[in-house]
Amino acid sequence: MSEPPGPGPVPGAVPETFAFACGRCGEAWEATFQAVFFTDPIADPDLRSTQEYVDEAGRAVWTPLTDAVCPRCGSRRVRITAAGS
Repeated sequence: MSEPPGPGPVPGAVPETFAFACGRCGEAWEATFQAVFFTDPIADPDLRSTQEYVDEAGRAVWTPLTDAVCPRCGSRRVRITAAGS
């Protein structure tokens, strides 16, 4: 049996790559998220744009800027910088 195909590109998404560093164990990694902008007329009758992130596995996630967790030790003491820095 073969593996099912991974998630495809998210229509209208903008890729954003962040670099992370754990303040507890020193682990460093980069991850790319798809930033999706949409308008929800029911939740926001003023029709302002809402932003949501989709991770590399295709799951909707909270913003990586406030919800980062170290994959090695599970710490939330994570510093985020521009990718490649």
